Amino acid sequence: KIYFSILACLLYACSNTKEKIPENILSETIFEDILKQIHLSEGAFELNKPKNMENAKSTLANNYTSIYSEYKISAIDFKNTLNYYAQHPEKLEYIYSNVLEKLTEERSTLNQQ
Repeated sequence: KIYFSILACLLYACSNTKEKIPENILSETIFEDILKQIHLSEGAFELNKPKNMENAKSTLANNYTSIYSEYKISAIDFKNTLNYYAQHPEKLEYIYSNVLEKLTEERSTLNQQ
């Protein structure tokens, strides 16, 4: 009985008790793709704002609208998802490490061309 109890405790401790993401929150993979595009847009904004601030702001706003449209979400959906993952820092860290990896891969591909 003791061995069985220990085994049961170990199995319970190792079980996958993955928290279910609420229905109105974007999945990690989709959120990663959106964040990647947003950070590329923000980077372009930072590069272009010294040349023409109004044009850079307009382009950034259009990029956000385009990204939201592509993924069929609203700015509120994005903010709610960001807030959700901010309350789960381990998930947000994982997401951002994947975003960084994707951006690094894209940069190395561009450097090879």
